[in-house]
Amino acid sequence: MERFKNPLVEALSKALNELFPGVVEEVLKRKIGPQDLETPPDRALGDFAFPCFRLSKQLKKAPPQISQELTAKVAPLVDPAIFEVKQAGPYVNFICNPKALIDGVLKDVLSAAQAYGTVAPKSREKWVFEYSSPNVAKPFQIYHLRTTIVGNSLSKMARLRGYDVTTINHLGDWGTQYGKLAYAIKKYANELPKEIALKDLVDIYVRIHKDMETDPQIEKDAQALFLKLEQGDADMRAIWKKCVDISMREFEKTYAKFNVKFDHYWGESFYEPQLKPLLADLKKRKVLVEDKGAWIVPVTTRAGGEIPPTILEKSDGATIYATRDVAAAIYRKEHLNFDRMTYIVGKEQILHFEQVFGVLRAMGLAWESQLEHLPTGLYRFKDAKMSTRKGNFITLEEVLELCSERSLTLMKERNATLEADQRLSDADIETIADQVSVGAIAFADLSTDPTRDLDFDVNRVVAFEGETGPYLQYAHTRCLSILKKVSATASPSSAELATKLTSSFELNLIRQLGRFPEAIERSLDQRKPSQLATYLINLTNDFNSFYRECKVMNPDDAALTAARASLVVATKNVLGHGLDLLGIPKPDKM
Repeated sequence: MERFKNPLVEALSKALNELFPGVVEEVLKRKIGPQDLETPPDRALGDFAFPCFRLSKQLKKAPPQISQELTAKVAPLVDPAIFEVKQAGPYVNFICNPKALIDGVLKDVLSAAQAYGTVAPKSREKWVFEYSSPNVAKPFQIYHLRTTIVGNSLSKMARLRGYDVTTINHLGDWGTQYGKLAYAIKKYANELPKEIALKDLVDIYVRIHKDMETDPQIEKDAQALFLKLEQGDADMRAIWKKCVDISMREFEKTYAKFNVKFDHYWGESFYEPQLKPLLADLKKRKVLVEDKGAWIVPVTTRAGGEIPPTILEKSDGATIYATRDVAAAIYRKEHLNFDRMTYIVGKEQILHFEQVFGVLRAMGLAWESQLEHLPTGLYRFKDAKMSTRKGNFITLEEVLELCSERSLTLMKERNATLEADQRLSDADIETIADQVSVGAIAFADLSTDPTRDLDFDVNRVVAFEGETGPYLQYAHTRCLSILKKVSATASPSSAELATKLTSSFELNLIRQLGRFPEAIERSLDQRKPSQLATYLINLTNDFNSFYRECKVMNPDDAALTAARASLVVATKNVLGHGLDLLGIPKPDKM
């Protein structure tokens, strides 16, 4: 529906300026734009609506009176072959002609296929996304999934809409925990297998923390080992590198499941060579001040509020992750020259980013205003959030197993109800169950506002009906199944489509298809993939209504079959593309 907005904005702008010169720009503080056109909640009212509430105070008129005057003025300025203009209370509503919908939406979707909604590559500003950032030598926790798939989804959408995107995985691969891990590896060397796995690193990390409860000296020795790592000790670097390699092999398996990719794996260690020069510069410029042997930067929020100072160098000379984040921001600005950078990191780090941004402001770096932190909420299970260092945590693997078991049970039950020649093999069911479990988890997460906590219920998220990932996956497989049965291969003309696609179910589905680009823009504007997730549910609901009410295969009317098959193709393209953007697998059958 994007293509319809510009002519409407031009007509509205002209009409408003003729009726109320200068008032709109005074009220909006800008020119009228596509964002000022709303979608009426009741489809019978139209496709677009311009609300007149905001003009009421300035014009000293009731909104319905303004909309009445504006309707009369704007109606002659739009093409009557495309739009019908009607007043509805305080709104000016625009209704698209069915043929215009078919020409302007359906034909676009069919001709563009997977490229529908795409804006020219790198035609918009440079946008850097940092997300995932799991800790090396620890399993991929369910809490890390949030930042991973939110960031992956937003960055994919941004690329689609023409932004010059760079994605970074800021691995937690540096810090005092590696001193503890090195201490544990040395202490338990004789008990470790020849080929150390991630679970072995976790086990000894947990054990060393238990040992620390009775022997406080271990923590001091571990801190000394990390300091040696920072100073370039060869033995410590070798241990650290081994831990990173073991962890990355496991992380890559997870990323493959959710179709997650990065342009750069720039972990905390990547910026280590820049830390000493950075600290020396800050001390020279007196941005850093000494406090009980440590070096800190007094900072405030962007609004000037008080927050604790940022420690950049501890009293033993070691750095902390805030130091690395400051260095990372500077490096990325110098090498990527971004226009905006979004950190997708858990909400427990809100203060941390306030402090990092405060340091950059204290350094006089004006581009600090281009940085933003999107805080993600937690998963909530029956148990409270658990701590890795106590050996009590919920891994993504555990949640995937629970969801796979549930989806396997449901699919076997459904399979048993089918005719023998339609049943899936056990191998197919297991493969699809894995895809369904990934889709269920991803959709449950991404359909929730990323800043809110997610109450996770396996039975609820792994369901084939309702607002779930499997519901969308099943709709996509239904499209594939229908198209396999349809014998029509001809591509109908616009005239044939306009003649055959006349029911409200068909036209509503076309309207919904046309809103795909808008859903992506909303997701980016609000930094919420949940906007796209909601759109895909609405699209699937409209498709199911169409499928229920409009018979696709019509042996006595080949033209009708071809027209409706075109709608199925268009739905498959848009729904499939939307699933790709959310990282949800698309099984061939379910």
